[in-house]
Amino acid sequence: MRILLASTLLVGACASNPPAGGEQYDSVRDRLSDGQTRMFVGSEGSSGNITARRWTQSGWVEGVTPVTIDGGELSAKVDAAGTLKLDTFVVELAPIDIPEEVFKKPAQLDDVQVSLREPTSVQLAWTSDDDATATVTLALDFDWAIRVNGGKTPLGTQHLPPVMVDVALTGAGDHIDASISLAATGELWSWAGLLEMTSIELSLAAGTVD
Repeated sequence: MRILLASTLLVGACASNPPAGGEQYDSVRDRLSDGQTRMFVGSEGSSGNITARRWTQSGWVEGVTPVTIDGGELSAKVDAAGTLKLDTFVVELAPIDIPEEVFKKPAQLDDVQVSLREPTSVQLAWTSDDDATATVTLALDFDWAIRVNGGKTPLGTQHLPPVMVDVALTGAGDHIDASISLAATGELWSWAGLLEMTSIELSLAAGTVD
């Protein structure tokens, strides 16, 4: 099985004032160095699609289905050497409808989630205290359940292979915004010889919450 997963994290500046009495930081690096920094993935500005195919009496039928991002988050910090440690990366998708022809009744993919399997570290190349880039390898898991005619069955976690991710950071000490673009192709999962997912593409908007 050949799987290609490319992801780009781009962070843009967004000016905001820190809350009264809250921590104030001089730069992106300063903020990331002060313990874990959480950024939340929102539905606004985020989108994606899944390419899947289903088995019919005439053979496989493939189609692209838009998906809605329910939310998610990432958590990271930077050490004194400028190394980024990513501890959490989770993206949750809204339920995805399955063509009624598959089960002859209403069905959905439910509880769909992409998540980081284990913490990962990468050395950042800093061009300033507000700008850094890196390429990091991530191992991601894909979790899901199938709902048919109202009954839901959790399905096994799919372990995606290690993937290369390009990271770019920018912004300011008071706020960090992230734009995450992810694309994967290959036989990502299959179920009962009836359904297969062959690609997933996500464009995510995330940012810190003051």
